[in-house]
Amino acid sequence: METELVYYSRPYQTEIEAKVLAIDGLEVILDRTICYPEGGGQPGDRGTMGESRILDTRKSGEGAILHKVDRVTFQVGDTVRVKLDWNHRYFYMQAHTAQHMISGILFAKHQIGTVAIHEGEEILTVETDRGRVDASLCLQLEDEVNRGICEGHGVHYEQLTRAEALRRNLRRSIKVEGDAIRLVVIEGVDEIACGGLHVANTREVELVQYVGQEVIRGHARLIFRVAGRAKEEIRHNRNLVNQLGALFSAQSDTLLQTAEEAMRAYHQLRADMNHLREQVAKMDWAALPDGVATLDITGKPYGLKDLAGAIDGERNLALLAVKQEGSSLRWLVSCTGTYRDFDFNAHRSELLAPVSGKGGGRAPLYQGSASGERETFFRLFRGLFS
Repeated sequence: METELVYYSRPYQTEIEAKVLAIDGLEVILDRTICYPEGGGQPGDRGTMGESRILDTRKSGEGAILHKVDRVTFQVGDTVRVKLDWNHRYFYMQAHTAQHMISGILFAKHQIGTVAIHEGEEILTVETDRGRVDASLCLQLEDEVNRGICEGHGVHYEQLTRAEALRRNLRRSIKVEGDAIRLVVIEGVDEIACGGLHVANTREVELVQYVGQEVIRGHARLIFRVAGRAKEEIRHNRNLVNQLGALFSAQSDTLLQTAEEAMRAYHQLRADMNHLREQVAKMDWAALPDGVATLDITGKPYGLKDLAGAIDGERNLALLAVKQEGSSLRWLVSCTGTYRDFDFNAHRSELLAPVSGKGGGRAPLYQGSASGERETFFRLFRGLFS
């Protein structure tokens, strides 16, 4: 079934009437469509078809254009009105054009090739053939791309034979089969075989912002924000700086220094608090009598970790300490001195099962959680030594 590809001949058309040729479950084939099917890193279009929502558009294995809808509200032979989610479509036209500019300038001016690309809802990524791309070059690239955007280069398509396309010495090998090659030309910037959709002039891309890079498969993958996403990022960051400036009572030019000083003071205060907690835990440990003891540290300014650090292995003590955390208990068992040979694992079930406890460790320290009553837990522990 042949479908007229209106998205190629009129890429800016947002509505169309089409005849339903076939329906297979929730997949619909039309006699003509403005919906671009997923391909070349560009996602499929979405929108509406009559009273139904178009969730995605893709090609079948045989090349048919399949419109996936949320429900079928028409029959084969019906004429339906198709409306694009234009904001979704136009953003990817901008992003796809930006990607060609990025890859074209990388190749022409910096001799860096493109291995793979991905156009996401938030970011555009360009995987290069280098293991690393210097950050200063990436910022230079950002300037070069944005200069090209402002210069307003036209974008057009050429239909060539394979032989004609090969004679153009394109920066990337031709991926599609067949003799008919669709060339996308950004005048004075780049030309490449591509089946995607693009804006008509580079000014429509508006803005490209380099935001970082990562290594994948041994290649540097550059990350960008494009058009509205780039402007949103800039505005978000500006708002964030303003809020942090108000929080720290600092101007933007001194904000980093002020924040670093605040973090140093915080870490020192945290270290001081940890030391104090450890000292209180040591005091409680020292105050326990030798023998079998239980300790409830609920409400204490320290936790079981602090108590574990305070334990003196020279004491003759078998201790069960617990701390209530919401509806559960955190517990710690320490067996030191003459009690070190106590076989906790042999009595694990006897002690933990009645309080739905779990956990373990190795001598002289065992830890875990439970959900029973503290007094029941204490009684069971004391009973092990009676």
